[in-house]
Amino acid sequence: MKKSRKKLKGMTLIEMIISIAIFAIMGGLLVLVGTHIDNTTKATNNLKNKIVVESPYAANHITNKESGGTLGKTPLTITIEQDQASGTFYYPEVNAKGETELKQGQYNKGDKVVLDCEKYETESIITDQFKTPEEVDAYKKRANGDLNLEFVEIVPATTAPAGP
Repeated sequence: MKKSRKKLKGMTLIEMIISIAIFAIMGGLLVLVGTHIDNTTKATNNLKNKIVVESPYAANHITNKESGGTLGKTPLTITIEQDQASGTFYYPEVNAKGETELKQGQYNKGDKVVLDCEKYETESIITDQFKTPEEVDAYKKRANGDLNLEFVEIVPATTAPAGP
């Protein structure tokens, strides 16, 4: 008697090599995407930490108490051309009694608005905590470490804006 043998079905060697190659390519892409996400997360966290540390100093116009330094303060003028049809603005004005009251003005399309500002540079708040220039260089080589944040404060107007 002849024994019947079932025909075994399976993957050939070429099919196995192709499937392993596909998995290797997918794994490589996954590693690249993960590395990119990790670098982006580090850069975002460094920038967030910089803003968290520097913005209160700029907002309150104070210096870093540990370093005794001062914030770099530079006057700045910004001119904006009005692109809306028309509108209303308010500005403070001191009356005859010495009281400040809000006055109302109108603007038209094409009018230019000039804003007087003060720009505060806060990089020294971070860099003053390092003891050597090498530490400062190492910090600046980190993601977003070389950014010098500058905060701008608009100086309130004390008179009516000039006409067009």
